[in-house]
Amino acid sequence: MQVEHSRRSPAYWNHLYEAGYRVKEPEAFERQMFRNYVMAKAGQLAVDVGTGRGHMAAHMARWGLMVLAYDFSSVAIADARTSQQSGGDELTFAEHDFTTDAIPPELVPGTVDVISCRHSFEFLDRARFLTDARRWLTSAGVLQITTHRARRMPPGAAHQGLRDEEIEGLRRGWRYMTTYGLDGDDSLIGIVLRGPR
Repeated sequence: MQVEHSRRSPAYWNHLYEAGYRVKEPEAFERQMFRNYVMAKAGQLAVDVGTGRGHMAAHMARWGLMVLAYDFSSVAIADARTSQQSGGDELTFAEHDFTTDAIPPELVPGTVDVISCRHSFEFLDRARFLTDARRWLTSAGVLQITTHRARRMPPGAAHQGLRDEEIEGLRRGWRYMTTYGLDGDDSLIGIVLRGPR
């Protein structure tokens, strides 16, 4: 199923999920790289943005993190609540649009340890979201983004990813930035931004 790489309404994404659209579940290698680079630890508070069916959120909950998982698709959230019950009390799903809605009251400034954006960062109001994310995170907090490099994507691909200059520009406002590859041709990458400033 083709998905246009642009921001669409919740109704658009609801239709896609109802039609069977799914983001591939993170494989063991991706999960291990996430843990290694993010240094996620039990007891931390994590926020999963654009959680979809909640796969990464559920993994973080199984690692012992307290996870708040959000998506603006009501269909995706309903599916996640049904399919990811193994996350237990450590995992909470909620419908939320980070571009248009007011900030959820549970996102208290300076309290979040990890924010994850797996295949969702491209669809956000990036300037607003990055400002908010730096505010929510602790002084040592981490924003992790999983995305594609635009220059590695074939013409006409559904997800065009981020251009190199966009990736490099993410350094601004953070103490450290690290990237790591998640496939053989370096088209799928993880980006770790640590220490908001």
